[in-house]
Amino acid sequence: MSLVRVQFEEPFESLECNGEVTLLSYIYIYYTGMCPARETTRRAVMQLDARLAAIAALVPHGTALADIGADHAYLAATLVLHGHAPRAVVGDLSAGACAAARRTVGAQRLTRQIDVRQGDGLSVLLPGEAESIVIAGMGGGLIADILAGAQDILGDVGTLVLQPMNGAEKLRRWLYAHDWTIEKETLARAGGHLYEIIRAVHGHTAMPEPALLHIGTQLVQQRDPLLGEHIARKAARLARAAEGMEGSAEARQSAEYRAAVSLLAALRTLQARADADRRTH
Repeated sequence: MSLVRVQFEEPFESLECNGEVTLLSYIYIYYTGMCPARETTRRAVMQLDARLAAIAALVPHGTALADIGADHAYLAATLVLHGHAPRAVVGDLSAGACAAARRTVGAQRLTRQIDVRQGDGLSVLLPGEAESIVIAGMGGGLIADILAGAQDILGDVGTLVLQPMNGAEKLRRWLYAHDWTIEKETLARAGGHLYEIIRAVHGHTAMPEPALLHIGTQLVQQRDPLLGEHIARKAARLARAAEGMEGSAEARQSAEYRAAVSLLAALRTLQARADADRRTH
């Protein structure tokens, strides 16, 4: 796993003297030196995997943050600890996740800067509370539904940082249709997966063609280093779906099949261009 290391000084009062503590798969915090019973200040090393680090890098500096579906609040804690965000609201529907987030916030002595709230989507926020919103680790369709149900909140939000686990094309389509423009996208590899991360701001942009909704216009324009692999993975999944329909004469006559074949051809054209760019740069 590729990790990004961030160091900070912070006192801890209630940690056992166990040499190393692992907090899930995305962040590891380990302690060196004397046992906390004999020393009140610890040097901790917080490590974000490439997915969380890429999300953190797209959050605008100095903006009040809301992290929705934040699980253990690692992202918010890192951004606040390093002065990247002055304050944060962490929201999750799960009581267990909120309890874990409160433990993280308490251990880092961030209870004044980070408020953990249990609730559904953006219902945990009041208008004007957040300037940037992160929603990560959910399906693109679900993220779009969360955004669609909170128009009163989004009016005061300047930036959305979104990481769909699937259905990225549905999310992009919703953003373009509701006057959000995608200003930056990046790909991150972690745990054998490629993750798409989208930053959107208010503004109108014409709806891209279907292939670019699936791949990401900014990823293509910015020539992301992982673009070729990204397109190849999408094309392979679509090819399998098309092959599954080819066994049925009725399916081959369907609009769905024709759309899949057309999209697959467009993706292969994009992949050929990406491969050519990689060879020439």
